[in-house]
Amino acid sequence: MNAVLLVDDERDFADLLAERLQARGFAVRTAYDAEEALRLAAGHDLDVAVLDVNLPGMNGLDLLRELKLLRPQAEALMLTGQNDLATAVLGMKLGATDYLVKPVPIEGLVEAIGRALDRRQTRLEGVRMAETAKMAALGQMAEGVAHEINNPVNVMVSLAGWMGDLVADLGDQAKGRPGDKTSGTLTELAQSAAKLHEQGQRVKRTTAKLLCLCHKARLDGSARPKAAAGFTAKVDLEALVQALLAERTGRMRRRGVSAELDIPPDLPGLILPAQDLPGADLGLALGNILDNALDAMPSGGRLSVRASALDHELRIEIEDTGQGISPAHLPRVFEPFFSTKEVGQGAGLGLSVSYGTVKSLGGDILINSPPGQGAQVLVTLPC
Repeated sequence: MNAVLLVDDERDFADLLAERLQARGFAVRTAYDAEEALRLAAGHDLDVAVLDVNLPGMNGLDLLRELKLLRPQAEALMLTGQNDLATAVLGMKLGATDYLVKPVPIEGLVEAIGRALDRRQTRLEGVRMAETAKMAALGQMAEGVAHEINNPVNVMVSLAGWMGDLVADLGDQAKGRPGDKTSGTLTELAQSAAKLHEQGQRVKRTTAKLLCLCHKARLDGSARPKAAAGFTAKVDLEALVQALLAERTGRMRRRGVSAELDIPPDLPGLILPAQDLPGADLGLALGNILDNALDAMPSGGRLSVRASALDHELRIEIEDTGQGISPAHLPRVFEPFFSTKEVGQGAGLGLSVSYGTVKSLGGDILINSPPGQGAQVLVTLPC
């Protein structure tokens, strides 16, 4: 539902206009002066502001300047009882989409708001495309850097292991020589070699996560690990989900989101690949999905997590009652760096990483978003 802020000091006119806009499907908040308008804009979503030019105190043009600083992505329409061309031109220069003279027909106002929303969407798409191109370029650079780092780090880790083995052999030989004073030095060398090996493995884990963000090959199913190469492990899925929700308790409380869990205690074990496989982190994947669901419910809702076993598969369903996903965006949600959020609010990596993680576990992930019914994410894993 599109958020409209209506600002007019004529209370009866503003209330009637707000009621008629609400009847046409807009979420309207009403303010009777500029100060109240700025408070509402700071605390709530805003797509279009309809501003009376002749407000008491701060006038509509000054309010428009402040709103553009506070909500740069919002569009604005100017309302006035005077057919003043100079005021109209100044309003347009400040970023207003349209200029309407009162009394304005309700259908004319609805059409003007529709044009403003179209302009906002077009502008956001352009900004989003530029941001996506920039992030994709950064992703390619990160992938190249990760590969370049991996090669020397692999050599360092191997040499550190070889040094540790060599020092252990020398230590064994020193034990057979009474009075040999090299044992302290060998102990220090062994500790240093172990530390080098540990830190090298840490770098490898970091670059593995970096490569997981750029999993172009996995998007078409290639380079997908076989689940049979792993081992069966019992995972307490309910405890895992409870822990993930606990980490998000504050955020859920602030947004007014409630959670419902339906996870049977007798679920079968999961087939997990080797522990050092990049992205093999079910908690990370589910956490990203939960974060996306919460992002879709800024004003409250219900988050449901269900699990079941069917035909040697574990099915995890995560459903929200949020705003859903546009049919035009749905095919692209797993692409790296694709995001429908406001610029700067998300890098577009959450669902992409979840996709790569679930695929690395030998499973699959699907999203369904019927119009006006929120979104349902289905994760299936071999068990």
